[in-house]
Amino acid sequence: MQQTNTSETAPAATGAQELLRGINTHLPAVSYLGFAFWFAWNLVAFSGSVWNTQADSAILISYLFIAHLLASVATLIALGTRGQRSMRAIVSHRFLAAGAAIGSAGTLLMILVGGGYIDSLATFIVGAALAGFGTTFMLARSATILCTTSPRRSFLSISLCALFAIGVYSFIEGYSFAIGVILFVLLPVFSALSLSVKRDSPQDLALINTIGKLPARFRNLLIAIFVYSLCQEVSKSYILTALPASQSMLCMRYVMLALVVLMLVFIALDLSTPPDKSIAHIFYPLALCFIVPQLAVSVLRETSPVLAAATLDFAGYGTDLFIWAICAYLGYQMRGNCVKVMCFGTAALSLGLASGSIVAIFLLDANISSAHFLVVNLTLAALCMLVTVIVFPENKLNDLIQPVEEEEDADDVSVRTQKALWKQACEEVAADGQLTTREAEVLLMLAKGMSAQQIADALVISIHTVRAHVRNIHAKLEVSNRAQIIELVEQKRDGICTGAPRA
Repeated sequence: MQQTNTSETAPAATGAQELLRGINTHLPAVSYLGFAFWFAWNLVAFSGSVWNTQADSAILISYLFIAHLLASVATLIALGTRGQRSMRAIVSHRFLAAGAAIGSAGTLLMILVGGGYIDSLATFIVGAALAGFGTTFMLARSATILCTTSPRRSFLSISLCALFAIGVYSFIEGYSFAIGVILFVLLPVFSALSLSVKRDSPQDLALINTIGKLPARFRNLLIAIFVYSLCQEVSKSYILTALPASQSMLCMRYVMLALVVLMLVFIALDLSTPPDKSIAHIFYPLALCFIVPQLAVSVLRETSPVLAAATLDFAGYGTDLFIWAICAYLGYQMRGNCVKVMCFGTAALSLGLASGSIVAIFLLDANISSAHFLVVNLTLAALCMLVTVIVFPENKLNDLIQPVEEEEDADDVSVRTQKALWKQACEEVAADGQLTTREAEVLLMLAKGMSAQQIADALVISIHTVRAHVRNIHAKLEVSNRAQIIELVEQKRDGICTGAPRA
């Protein structure tokens, strides 16, 4: 009986694998929808429009915000510090399935409390924490996809995902409460299914699974992200919490429209940047743009609190997307640290948002005057501007990408020695084959396991030029594939180690 069941289920599994492989081959962008569905879940959750029917909705959303973000921070730090084990887990389907199950279960608990079916704040906080824990699995997997994409596409891919997420949010909000709730619960499942389509190449897996030291200056960026998100969240939460539910929904509609415009600007900036120019040059003006609402909100709060809240909410979401683009950009450049960069960067962002929300609650309890709120707001804006000037200019980001000289232990010295031997072996193979300087560079990158597209990005040349160099290398070295090139380099390296003369 067991054999019969096995024979019946095996073809189905094979068919599913072939289907996923076909989708990944012909529609690779499907995997990016995983990030989009994750972002859509956040839009629906933090607006409260679909799942929350409580009169005191703002307080409930504040509890959701804090519990969700703290659970997310704990998950991201755990994934970022566990090294190879967590990196291998992130790309597994079991990891995504567990995240979908936990995220949907937590979402359901939130709905039961928000809809008035269960009167228990503790149950709601547990649900929010579970949702934060589970949906962060999707974010971690999305990080591996975003960070193995060309850095020139970081703004483009994140912007397109955000536009799709806004469309999903609007679609869900337009339906009845029952249908909206069902779709809200299923968003983590949709995210996991989209991400499971991705089949990583050997080069992608090598980049994901390699863990190295982050530059010491990366800590400065994490501090800056924390300060930036905290300052944005204090003013936003302070104003949003005081708004009635009807005005909160109007505020959210303004925010969605503004985000659509912002994403189109992101896409235009990305596409208009020449291929040979670092995209870091657009970070500085964009960062300054997010500070302007902080300066204007004090005046808007007195004349139009809805517009003030929408302005700050827009700046907050814009800052989130901006920071994700920075992390994806740096994650790609810092070879072998892409997931660690994305996890720690998003953890700093989430911790800043949670801390800002807590500070806002204290300010509300203190019932500060308008004059005091103006002082607080201007202080936060000045702090944001200081952080922007110190951290985000192009030269600072480019410095961050460069390797940092640090003290090394014996293992580090051994690794560096092996890399030096490998490079020397590649140079001698290139000399034996009379390769040109550019062909020698391509040979070294091929021997490192880099793909043709990664070589093209690194050397700022077209992929067709890379393929032409590869054909010339094959002809001069009398080989037909990468494996034979690596075999030649290994033989040359072994000869160097044993002191054998060059051939």
